[in-house]
Amino acid sequence: MSTRRAKFLLWREGSSRRFAWMRVDVVERLPEHGAATAEAAEDASVKLALQNFQSMMQGNDSLFVSEYRGNWRVSRAGDGRGICSGNVSLSFKEKEFGRNRGLYFQVIQKLIELLKGAGSPEVLMARLCLISAGKEESSPGVFSLGIELEAVGDSGEQAALRWGLGLAHLQQALLFTSRHLRQLISQKNS
Repeated sequence: MSTRRAKFLLWREGSSRRFAWMRVDVVERLPEHGAATAEAAEDASVKLALQNFQSMMQGNDSLFVSEYRGNWRVSRAGDGRGICSGNVSLSFKEKEFGRNRGLYFQVIQKLIELLKGAGSPEVLMARLCLISAGKEESSPGVFSLGIELEAVGDSGEQAALRWGLGLAHLQQALLFTSRHLRQLISQKNS
């Protein structure tokens, strides 16, 4: 019996591995963004979506803890369309799982599978990135998952609404992934 290992080809910033439907990219690093023209967190629909996301990640159904990375923004593209994007960092609530790189690759694989059917690649995009979070001596070898979600609309308001819907898709995908991983972990332990 041979053991199959999942492989993800990570691409440098600017290039990506692309999947059908919602554009889901697995990247080596999340891109840095310059100053935004408006803060997305001030938009009521974005604020509500962030509050819902945070409360669901703190709930018992989630295996994850989320941390906002302060990069929420709404801006205008050169053609006048609105763009809303934001970054979140996820790590496992159970610290023992935080060092398991393979578990994070399973999360990435499941998120790709679940998110690629949500939305359309022209208006909704997610970038996933495995981050080595353990830079301090107290937590070497600890990982987190960086996620950037971006939505495009005819206006900033439409982009913010699409972004909120994209965040809801991400939230549901993470809850489903939590259930899936719990099943795998309980099978492994029994």
